[in-house]
Amino acid sequence: MASVEKKLKLPTYRILVVDDEEPIRNLISLLFSRKGHTCITAYDGLDAIHQYAQHSIEAVITDIVMPRMDGITLIKELLKKNPKLPIMVITGHGNEYSSATALNAGAREFIKKPFTIEEFSIRFYKMMYDHSSVLGIEAKKDDLIFHTRMQSTERIRSLEEEVEKLKSRLSSKYFSR
Repeated sequence: MASVEKKLKLPTYRILVVDDEEPIRNLISLLFSRKGHTCITAYDGLDAIHQYAQHSIEAVITDIVMPRMDGITLIKELLKKNPKLPIMVITGHGNEYSSATALNAGAREFIKKPFTIEEFSIRFYKMMYDHSSVLGIEAKKDDLIFHTRMQSTERIRSLEEEVEKLKSRLSSKYFSR
């Protein structure tokens, strides 16, 4: 995958990594730091909220089961601040936390521990690609709406001028006799 990343020249991100297990936080941070990303870490949801407020975060990777504030609550809180924030959930807990729970809360991606680095990277980059694609489509839509409104405004102005000219001609035709 490293050769593909070098060939593609992938963008770099500022990623908030949230997990109460330090080895997991360190592994994910190391993985993405080696790829040029900036990683900010937090040990639970409350710490993550604080870190999010301090940094310009472009993506979040969070565990679900953590002390003080769990990942589902964290997702909801972060999405209140930035509804478009891409969030990936990782969990080692089975049935009590399903992918549906995380996705319904607003996460964009979900992966169960243990996972391979390759699978994890692929899912993260897919999430970011999808996020970028959606932002690009929204920008094009906004641009199209703007230009359509501008053209409509210009057309209305032109029609108003034609109406005024017709009024003037009619007025001069009937009142000049």
